[in-house]
Amino acid sequence: MTTLAAPQPDRPQDSARITPAGLLRRRAEQSPDALALLDPPNRRILAPSAPRRLSFGEADIAVEALAAYFAHVGLEPGDCVAVQLPNLVESPLTLLAAWRAGLTVAAVPMLWRATELAKVCDLLEPAALIGMSSCAGERPANLLRDVAATRLSIRFVMGFGTDLPDGVASLDDAILDGPAPGFVPRANPGLALITFTARAGEPVVPLVREEKDLLLQGAMTVMALPLDRHDVILNPYPLTGPIGITLGLAPWLIGGTALALHDPFDHAVFVQQILTTGATVTALPGTVLDRLLEEGVVTDPQCALRHVGRVWAAPNLGDRLAAEAPADRGGFDLYPLGDLACVIERDGRRQERGTLPAGVFQITDHGETTAFLETALVAGPEPDTKDIAVRGPLIPKLRAFADTAHDSGARDARSYVTTGLRGEMRNGRLAVLRDPELVYHGGFTIAASELDGLYQAFPRFLDAACFVVADPVMGDRIFAAVVPDPSMPVSLAALRDFLNERSVASYKWPDKLLIVRTIPRDAEGRILRDQILKQI
Repeated sequence: MTTLAAPQPDRPQDSARITPAGLLRRRAEQSPDALALLDPPNRRILAPSAPRRLSFGEADIAVEALAAYFAHVGLEPGDCVAVQLPNLVESPLTLLAAWRAGLTVAAVPMLWRATELAKVCDLLEPAALIGMSSCAGERPANLLRDVAATRLSIRFVMGFGTDLPDGVASLDDAILDGPAPGFVPRANPGLALITFTARAGEPVVPLVREEKDLLLQGAMTVMALPLDRHDVILNPYPLTGPIGITLGLAPWLIGGTALALHDPFDHAVFVQQILTTGATVTALPGTVLDRLLEEGVVTDPQCALRHVGRVWAAPNLGDRLAAEAPADRGGFDLYPLGDLACVIERDGRRQERGTLPAGVFQITDHGETTAFLETALVAGPEPDTKDIAVRGPLIPKLRAFADTAHDSGARDARSYVTTGLRGEMRNGRLAVLRDPELVYHGGFTIAASELDGLYQAFPRFLDAACFVVADPVMGDRIFAAVVPDPSMPVSLAALRDFLNERSVASYKWPDKLLIVRTIPRDAEGRILRDQILKQI
């Protein structure tokens, strides 16, 4: 039986524990002037300052200063800090600084608003919130300050950028002041990164990663492609989910590459970055990659890409995207495993498109074989359904924060964790099937029951439910089927205003309203989403 064991990324001469922040320090000592981080050229739209380029030496000094500041204000090892930052250089710097200070980071999506932030604060009781003074016309730091005002656990609100509101400490000033003398990096007691997903009936499910989980994910990417210090990774995915970790943060540290960041997705800016940053690695949704191929960007003489990846976003794993990366461009497929982790397969054109490897996933590099995870089908929650489950060192834990000493029970007797994806075997590989109780929209996994509750709360509806239509770019387009109160006017704008007033994230708003006579349900009251369209 294949052993599932983590690789030794750098094999240091001493027995010191390898950590993400320790790898940054090592890169800074080895190549202090080598390029480490690049902001997107449109940074001024996202934040009130010019794009930044940092060497490994500069990045390490900034991380040391931030870590020393966190320790100076009284944050202790094991404290949780909720970080809501766009995909700019501040994001990886803050994560690494928190880990160097021994803190746990809860990575919060930028689109989350007060409703979602309050749920996470109640669940995790963070000691600090970190954000930006402004981003794309919004004032995130103001929102964090307002959320903190009603949460006793939050002792600090910190932020980057100019014109921070009263009560929010400037982390830019902390970097300018430099590392405090006498600061000693502190060991992380175990939990490094918390990201969030959803399961059927559970709107917010925390996923806990230890530092070794992050490094193993990076080692997989570096070995699969392979990558080295001469590569430049262009990452358009935020560091709040498995794709951003797999494509950006983790391989950047393991491989010693440069990391070019992009946020939010802007096609023209992304093309500019491909042609001007010397990017050698990137991955995109299939439709976006197809557009780059049609426009000739990937074959442009200025394009240095040598690894072009197609991200398969559940549940739209299929063969309908025909265009492939050119043969001289080392194509690869990147499969998210229900927000738990990702798998990278090189030259997926030889496989059945859009299917996952079944069984043990391993990579052979320089004569050594490393097994990263194992996939299997397990009994699903509904009769005659099967769920895709995974186990192995790459898989983070689902943890119940009411009792952080124990797992939430998601692992079965064989240590498998369900991914939230339904599946079936197809020609020896796993094909992903739609789960009607999960919505995949713009990179987010949403519990359909949460959307039902939000729409049903609108006072002009007698009943309501969400349903989706597959979209090649967004994954799912969200619709609201509604039974209106005949005595009251109904409009999509009114529903959106209602959700906005309740500070619900905009990606949960429906694209359209469809008026129906009734919301179909089974004998146990469960919504029959596949029957909603039959009424139209």
